[in-house]
Amino acid sequence: MNMNLKKLFNDTSGNIGSVATIVAILVVIVIGLLVFTEISGSIITGTTDGATAHEAVNDTAETVFTLAPIVAIVLIASIILAVVTNFGGKEGGL
Repeated sequence: MNMNLKKLFNDTSGNIGSVATIVAILVVIVIGLLVFTEISGSIITGTTDGATAHEAVNDTAETVFTLAPIVAIVLIASIILAVVTNFGGKEGGL
């Protein structure tokens, strides 16, 4: 077996910090979405200006929560790139 593959298979340290960061970001996204949905649903707007502002905030939040998982995808991709960069034993990577 190639020496690099042995080193890879015997490595038990892992990237716990990176995995924990990704999990934390996903949890924050889900909790933020749930909290915003509950708060936004309970807001009563008495005027047309309030209703317009409420709709604008909801539209912006919808865009943010749609794009937020892309952050997690980019983090996962960066970890994969760092591992692949370090796979050949070169300097750099994680």
